[in-house]
Amino acid sequence: MENPKAFTTSKKAMVFLHYFGGDAGSWQWVCKHLEEEVLCYPLNLPGFGGTSVSETPSISSFSKYINDEIAALDLKDYILVGHSMGGKLSLNAALQNVANPPSKIVLIAPSPPTTEDMSADEKERMLKHPDKEEAIQTVKKGTVKSLNKERFEYAVNSQLRIAEISWQWWLNTGMNNSIATQVKKLTTPVSVIFSEDDPVITEEAIQKEVLPYLHKATPISMKGIGHLMPLEAPKKLALLLKQLLA
Repeated sequence: MENPKAFTTSKKAMVFLHYFGGDAGSWQWVCKHLEEEVLCYPLNLPGFGGTSVSETPSISSFSKYINDEIAALDLKDYILVGHSMGGKLSLNAALQNVANPPSKIVLIAPSPPTTEDMSADEKERMLKHPDKEEAIQTVKKGTVKSLNKERFEYAVNSQLRIAEISWQWWLNTGMNNSIATQVKKLTTPVSVIFSEDDPVITEEAIQKEVLPYLHKATPISMKGIGHLMPLEAPKKLALLLKQLLA
């Protein structure tokens, strides 16, 4: 009888970095459609998913954490997938991981490597945390396609679990820290999946604040989906990710 582990070891590994407001579990519906072909490793970033924060949050410390997790998993050939905040962090993590960089990077509605445009009123609203009513509004404002009850509740509750230090850091600092100059040096192939209807990271932001800074970028546009792609369209997203495996 063949060793069943042989089937596992032939799969491509994908490391998933979640959006601000989400956590590792936000990828569960995407991974469900990938599990036969892909080894999925969704990470909880520090302070997210109920995890602790050992270092002062920064793009650099989060990137180090990501690369330490990849090293602990002993991954040698992997694709790094980042959604929104996770997209910006995936670019920086890849830059820092000189010894073992990803073979590809997939950005999903990424927070720009420059700065993320957010109105003062919206920032003030989001800084009210943890607040269930504001969390509900954040999900409603970020989505175009209706979420079923399970996914909607997950998107609300994942916000409420986030450590205050990480929440405050991203809104006040992380999203405004530009890594654009460094990202221009990145040689890893990058695919950028975005929605023309995203109310948070708009198509204009992708065209002006993301693509010009990436040396080897392939844009992939979608329609009828908002910012929370892994929750709004997990099957479609999984299909795109499968196509990027080759």
